[in-house]
Amino acid sequence: MVLISRGAVSRVSVRLLKSVIMKKHTYVFAGLLGVSLCSAFAAESKPVYKWASASEYYFILPASQNLHFSEAGTDESVKPWGFGFRAVGNEPFSKTGGLQLQSIKIDSPGTGSNTVYLLELLLGMEYMAPKVQGKPLRFTASAFADLGLADTTLYAAPVISAGLLYMTNELAYAPTGLTFDVFYRLTDIALDNVGGGKAATLKPALGFKVGYVFEGFWTTKEKSK
Repeated sequence: MVLISRGAVSRVSVRLLKSVIMKKHTYVFAGLLGVSLCSAFAAESKPVYKWASASEYYFILPASQNLHFSEAGTDESVKPWGFGFRAVGNEPFSKTGGLQLQSIKIDSPGTGSNTVYLLELLLGMEYMAPKVQGKPLRFTASAFADLGLADTTLYAAPVISAGLLYMTNELAYAPTGLTFDVFYRLTDIALDNVGGGKAATLKPALGFKVGYVFEGFWTTKEKSK
C-alpha cells in the first residue's frame, strides 16, 4: 500500500489551483483584447456625416437708382446689376450669408465714363414659410447686414428682402427651386471715387433678383486625428 502524505496532497492542490487561476486570467485577457479590437475597428469604419446646406445662385437685375454728386448738386440715374450666391437654411428661421458682386456703369460730364464695382458680404437671418403638400410656392423674408468694398471705400448698410420660392421638387427634404426677391437698401452708400476723383452717394433704392436654390445634401466629414 502506498501512503500519500498530507504535504504532498497540499502541494498538488496548490499547483492545480494556480493552473486554474492562470487559465481563467488568460481567458479574461483574451476576451478583453478581442472586445477592444472590435471596438477600434467599429470606430474606424463608422463614418461621420455633416449637412451641407442648400445654396442659392442668383442674378441682380438692373434697376434704376440715384447717384448724388454733392459738389455739383446733381443726380445721375444708374442701373447696377450683378450676381451672387448664399447659403439657404432648412428651418423656418435660420442664419444665412453670402457673397455678391455688383457693377455700376457711370457716364456723366463730371466723371466721364467709368465703372464702379461693389463687392459685398451679406450676413443675416431668413424666414421661410413651412412646406405644404400641393402648394409649391413658399414665402421668404430676410434681413441682412451688407458689408461692402468699392474701390477703397468700406461701407455697411442694412438690407431687407421679401420673395417667393417655387419648389420644383415638392418631395425634396431641403428647399430647392426658382426664386424671385425684392430687396431694399435702407441707407446711403458713400463712394469716395466714382471716376475723375469725384465722390458721390448711392441713395437708398429697390432692387430685384432671380435665382435658383440647389438642394442641400449629407456628406462625410473627416475625423480629427
